[in-house]
Amino acid sequence: MISRETLKKAIDTIDDTQLEILHRVILAFSQPIPKIANLPPSENINPLKGSITFENDIIAPIDLLWEAEQ
Repeated sequence: MISRETLKKAIDTIDDTQLEILHRVILAFSQPIPKIANLPPSENINPLKGSITFENDIIAPIDLLWEAEQ
């Protein structure tokens, strides 16, 4: 574990660009973690799920017949 003094010395040696990145990382970790409750069913999240079918080496839209030579 790094000590606060060692960390402070390391921060003093970095340039402004790295300091800005470090600041954004600190802000990101300071945000509360949102709690996920009662997720909707996956079909509401992905409305295209199940709209295609896999047939051997081709993928075709459901209920649409087509020839590969077209």
